[in-house]
Amino acid sequence: MLRNYFNIAWRNLWKHRLFSLINIIGLGLAMAMCLLIIIQIQASFEKDSFHPYPDRTYRILTDVTNKEGKTFPLASTPLPLGPKLLQEQSGVEQMAQVIYGFGGSFSNRIESLSAWGLYVSPGYFQLFGFPLEKGKPAIEPYTVVLSHETAERFFGDADPIGRVLEHKDLGAFTVTGVFAPLKAKQSHLDADLVVSMATYPLLNPTVNQQDWLSYNAYTYVLLQKGIPSTRLDGMLEQVLADNKKNVDFRGIKELRFRRQLVSRISPDFQGLMNNPGVEPWFKVLVNIIMMLVIISLAIFNYTNLTLTRSLSRVREIGVRKVAGAARWQLVLQLLMESVLLAFCALIVGFVLLQVMKSFIYARWLTWEVQHPVGLWLAFIGFTLFTGLVAGITPARILSYGKPVTMLRGALDTMGVRKMGFRKALIVIQFVVSLVFMVVTVVMYSQFRYMATDNDNFNRKNILNIPLTDHNTYRLLSNEISKLSGVNSVGAASALLSEGAERVMITQNDRIKAGMEQLQAYKYAVDAAFIRNMRLNFVAGNNLPGNNADTLKGHFVVINEKAVQSLGLKDARSSIGQTIVLDSSEMIIAGVVKNFNFMRYEMPVTPLVLQYDPHAFKTLSLSVQDGTKQQLLVASLQGIWKRLYPYEPFIYSWYEQQMYDHYMENEDLKLFGVIIFIVFVIAALGMLGVVTHNTEKRAKEVGIRKVMGAGVGQIMRLLSWSFIKLILIAAVIGLPLGGFLGSLFLHIFTYRATPGITIYAACLGCLSLVGVLTIGIQTYRTAMSNPAITLRQE
Repeated sequence: MLRNYFNIAWRNLWKHRLFSLINIIGLGLAMAMCLLIIIQIQASFEKDSFHPYPDRTYRILTDVTNKEGKTFPLASTPLPLGPKLLQEQSGVEQMAQVIYGFGGSFSNRIESLSAWGLYVSPGYFQLFGFPLEKGKPAIEPYTVVLSHETAERFFGDADPIGRVLEHKDLGAFTVTGVFAPLKAKQSHLDADLVVSMATYPLLNPTVNQQDWLSYNAYTYVLLQKGIPSTRLDGMLEQVLADNKKNVDFRGIKELRFRRQLVSRISPDFQGLMNNPGVEPWFKVLVNIIMMLVIISLAIFNYTNLTLTRSLSRVREIGVRKVAGAARWQLVLQLLMESVLLAFCALIVGFVLLQVMKSFIYARWLTWEVQHPVGLWLAFIGFTLFTGLVAGITPARILSYGKPVTMLRGALDTMGVRKMGFRKALIVIQFVVSLVFMVVTVVMYSQFRYMATDNDNFNRKNILNIPLTDHNTYRLLSNEISKLSGVNSVGAASALLSEGAERVMITQNDRIKAGMEQLQAYKYAVDAAFIRNMRLNFVAGNNLPGNNADTLKGHFVVINEKAVQSLGLKDARSSIGQTIVLDSSEMIIAGVVKNFNFMRYEMPVTPLVLQYDPHAFKTLSLSVQDGTKQQLLVASLQGIWKRLYPYEPFIYSWYEQQMYDHYMENEDLKLFGVIIFIVFVIAALGMLGVVTHNTEKRAKEVGIRKVMGAGVGQIMRLLSWSFIKLILIAAVIGLPLGGFLGSLFLHIFTYRATPGITIYAACLGCLSLVGVLTIGIQTYRTAMSNPAITLRQE
């Protein structure tokens, strides 16, 4: 019986090839995105399931309850906890600790590349399933193990063992090993490299290694075989009881340690804080909702088109009913058609998924999973679900009619006879498409604003050169300033938008009154750097430029927010006032307008600009307009090689650097694919309905042409009802998309202001889709020969 249903379903799909093709393409496009989302969901549940001892390896969590009774669950623990468990508890076989925060720009003596990683204890290499491809673990101070991909980035095909990576602030690190590629395996401990834990106290000498109130370490333990997990609970309670005798847990009402199996770390269903690399449960939920929204659009298409062409199948179903077919048999036949079509769409979707994989390189996207058999079962199950859901409504409606009515070619079901349901589906499709488009364009405008914004500080015609030695920066600066095309040479501790130093500021009067100092950010700069950045002064002057270093170091430039935070009356009256920067007294030389010097989403914070040549790490060159960049770079490289013959010459154009930093367009690519998919689905749905409607009215069009109606009149007659649907979708979709886009923009303190052109462009795209889907088909019908259409039965 099922084979017979399959054959009939295949013949019906082949008979109505245009509608079948529209449905397969629409479902296939939606299926491609849904398959990608299914991969992300499965990967989040598979994360950290490959380690060698999954049933005995636990991560220790911390629950901190403050005086007000609010509990904060943390994925991290105090640093001394791990060694105490390993040394004092007999049931612990091995312990590993991880600390985040290591990384930056490393040089292999040829080029500098960014890499980020972890401090890890020796147990890391035994506890987790990260095998070494070559070399040995990083145990000694200033030793690192690279990931396979990082080793290729820095050293290509050369053997990296024994090579050195240099960081201008942290020092030189010797490569002792390389991890084997993880391939489809996923871990929350993803890192470009790992450095020995013995390095941590050397790079962080001010950190108290026995501080039980600082939760900056991640502790993992491996229990001995046969030790129940409840035994670990007792160990943690014993450690806490011992600490209460010796540690003053000030400000803490209650502290508790608890265990978590490493295989259950992801997704995070506990809402843990300090939990990097782990997807929260709501992200999985958002993925599921996104998948359902996209596939629903394609299901709407199938339902709409099936109901639209249902009248052509009414007599067929009526005959089946008269011949004795039960209603469940008719439903099964129609469901077989929708399921067969869904599996055809699965093939199309899988091909499109491979195409997406070839040009979208977002690092956070996962394209492979550890258990492909389970993935394909999920694909097939989802396809079967899609086919059944898509076919259930048409099957129910078409199998409901009375045989007598159906044999006359009519169907008295309200859902088919009236167009309201199908029109609502079309409107919903275009509303969703418009919302996606408007939100994505608003996001793009914000990213472009951050990438090209020159209102905060100047980034045009600025060339930056990292310094190797602050003691010789004056010699390099003097040589560069002699070059043709260089306006001025400034120096700074870091580029604006990068790592500013945290400092404490206050007024002398506040210190005497016992008031706390205020936190601020500081850049070490000279007067030329401030000029190059074109910062706007609202009061006072720039830093002194020609006096001795000792005199210049006593002056600072602050921003308006610092004036407000210090409690000063206004910018003008603050000039000449004395403030305390950490423990040193400084005189305010000038006040600049508030501008974004860190991330755009951060609130406006106090800023201090101070002359401190010992902290200079970057030269900032202001270059004249029209200067040939290649000739200038060649001249700079000659000066550099003469002064630093053994150091590589590194430079960057600030404008391009900022653009590359913010216009990381892989996420926008993905959003663009989503917009394309939902618009194509909506357009295909509209095309199918318009095609059926014009075919049904072909004789009417022929009669009107014979009576003298023109092509334009006929096109207006055929298309107006569909144009109204697009206008309704625009009225709903544009404001809704604008509202959701504004919610995104409010994440940022400094943000773009979307103009009317954004909405006009989105409306124009919608109109173009309408013209292509409605106009072409109605034009073909309007241009048809009435002699042919009127002769057809």
